[in-house]
Amino acid sequence: MRISIIIPAWNLWETTESCLRSLAAHDEGAQVVVVDNGSADATRTALEPLGRTLFGPRFLRVRLPENRGFAAGCNAGARAADGDAFLFLNNDTLATSGWLSPLRDALDRPGVGAVGPLLLYPDGRTQHCGVSFTPLGGVRHLYADFPGEHPAVRRAHPLQALTGAALLLRRADFQAVGGFCEDYANGYEDLELCFALRQRGLSLSLVPASVVFHAESRTPGRHARTTANATLFGQRWGQVVRPDFHRQVALDGYEARLNAQGVSYAALPPERERELSARWSAASSVTEQDLRAALNAEPLWQGGHLLLGRLLAARAAWPEALEAAELAQRLLPTPEMARLLLRAAQGAGQGERAAAIAAFLRPDAAALRDCARRVRARRAQAAAWDDPALERLCADWLRRCDGRGTRAL
Repeated sequence: MRISIIIPAWNLWETTESCLRSLAAHDEGAQVVVVDNGSADATRTALEPLGRTLFGPRFLRVRLPENRGFAAGCNAGARAADGDAFLFLNNDTLATSGWLSPLRDALDRPGVGAVGPLLLYPDGRTQHCGVSFTPLGGVRHLYADFPGEHPAVRRAHPLQALTGAALLLRRADFQAVGGFCEDYANGYEDLELCFALRQRGLSLSLVPASVVFHAESRTPGRHARTTANATLFGQRWGQVVRPDFHRQVALDGYEARLNAQGVSYAALPPERERELSARWSAASSVTEQDLRAALNAEPLWQGGHLLLGRLLAARAAWPEALEAAELAQRLLPTPEMARLLLRAAQGAGQGERAAAIAAFLRPDAAALRDCARRVRARRAQAAAWDDPALERLCADWLRRCDGRGTRAL
């Protein structure tokens, strides 16, 4: 199977250069096609010489006269490429040793329509190990910010979609679904493509043996059309999409929760949370190093985040406390983590940040009433879908909420 790696780029030459050099350092003989989406920086003059130097005749530059966006850029690269399979790759990625072969092998399995690597942030935390659809209709990356070696990240999960930041599929399948839909503007094109593949009876697979580092969303204006893109996707696929976040995290022994604002997150079962906290409370001494190791092993241990925050506050290490609290709040968007973040922001002298966090702890009553309305509607849908786990999740939220938004959850 001959693979063509297709990289859309718009300015940010240093980013594209780093990506190409990483591909050359871990070269597995693929064609490399870079689509210059009307760049005005050094990409215009430096791309062709570097590509030829690194990849010789396997390099192809496609120059578009203006920035036509991700979908159009990828489609232009696909038309010019000569591979049997296309690997669409963001230019803010870095390849690692042996990254391509596991993807090729996975795509060779019968019935597989597209595969993607495990994407990690530069610090080794997870950026993408599959796309989740949340209980109230949102889209998120599963286990974002988990340590990249965590077993939950490496476990196979049923997936409805993968990110287009690094996505391999056969040329024939890409052409059969019409390529990336250009009605989207830098977002949701990958979800549309994945659902079109699944509509043809093909499955999707995340391949953790393949690791790629991803800086994520470096291109200016990347999220400018998120709302419009989400609306369009809902119009096209709303009757097909099913919430799956609660089922995915259950495979790893976690529980799906909804906070007061309806934001979903994974949490430890209460008995596991109590067990960990009791074990550490009984310890004769607790060091920051030991706590960080424990939180790497179990990132959703809320008591551990609170304990680490207290240790850092005790020695007035406010920059470290703020960084740790920000991670805790991303993993567990709960009032407890928000108060931890508030204290760290106050200690670090970030008054504006502290004010925004305080506002989070006092949810708007009208917004909470709207959330209650959406939860009720989702509970009714869950019953129609015969999804008792989702129905229980919604019912639990409603039991803890009076519907008037006067009580934080």
